[in-house]
Amino acid sequence: MTICIVIISAGVALLMMPLLRYIVVGWRAKRKDIMDGLNADARLAYFEMFSRTEPKPSAANASAEFERLYTKWYGRRFFVAPSLLLLLVGVIEITLVVFTVLQRRGHISNPFFDVPDTAIAAIAGAYMWTVNDFISRGRRLDFSPSDILWGALRLIIAVPMGYAFAVIAPPVDRFIAFAIGAFPLAKVTTMLQQLANKNLNLEATAKEAKEDIIKLQGINTTIVERLANEDITAVTQVAYCDPVQLIMRSNLTFNFVTDCMNQALAWMYLEDDLNKIRPLGMRGAADIRDLITEYDDASDDVDQKAAHDQAVAAVPKIASALQQDPETLQIVFRQIAEDPYTVFLSRVW
Repeated sequence: MTICIVIISAGVALLMMPLLRYIVVGWRAKRKDIMDGLNADARLAYFEMFSRTEPKPSAANASAEFERLYTKWYGRRFFVAPSLLLLLVGVIEITLVVFTVLQRRGHISNPFFDVPDTAIAAIAGAYMWTVNDFISRGRRLDFSPSDILWGALRLIIAVPMGYAFAVIAPPVDRFIAFAIGAFPLAKVTTMLQQLANKNLNLEATAKEAKEDIIKLQGINTTIVERLANEDITAVTQVAYCDPVQLIMRSNLTFNFVTDCMNQALAWMYLEDDLNKIRPLGMRGAADIRDLITEYDDASDDVDQKAAHDQAVAAVPKIASALQQDPETLQIVFRQIAEDPYTVFLSRVW
């Protein structure tokens, strides 16, 4: 019996340790990333922009109110219930497998249950995938309560999914069950849809296009999927999202999310033409706002006058790169610069 307890404890510890490490250490690090990204004025700007129905905090207590907001919506307490569910599922499945295997090898007497080989293989595959996913998430500080629930779901459905796919190739049913258990849940779902379409003679549904969002600089397929999990699938949604909420939900970094917003606000007006003016220093809306501010600044200060002259000289060159008249370019740039979200980004940066 001692060997059972040792193996079960080791299996449960390996499953839970990445999660516990994140809750104790990683959560605080992600919180610090957001808090360090917003100074007192930026936090006040956030409340003015995204919490208009709430009483506006003063500049003095904006920082304290922002920390209270973070704890209220994304505090550690939201990890408790999913973690307990994962622990329960993990203990049950690991216990079933360990007792069955050791009983078959003659190390213990187990008259209560005998888990079939296919089910053991499916559980082992799901366990491997979940632990690997959790270790990766713990390393990159990318955990949320929903990720824990998905891990628990992966373990729960491992056996029925393993049997469902094992009927395809009975001679290697245990290998199929293990392999399916080790596949990401999204991949398994896609495979099930393909099999169902094939057996029911249904036409495959075209996948929803996400071509616009991936055109932003720094966005790849992995980021697209993470944003899609938070219901962000279009450039317009990126431009007009609540950046703090998106950071908390997706665990993307503060600078990355605000940079994506910066690009998206400009991309809505310029689309692919934004690529033409990036080499000219115009990566996004905040850069365009800075240009317009310097263009309109007719101060006699030496430094400001130099910046003004530089902006005046730059506008025709930018217009030429976009094949527009300088006058119409100014209209577009002023629309971008005066957008409330652009103003918010400028205050944050």
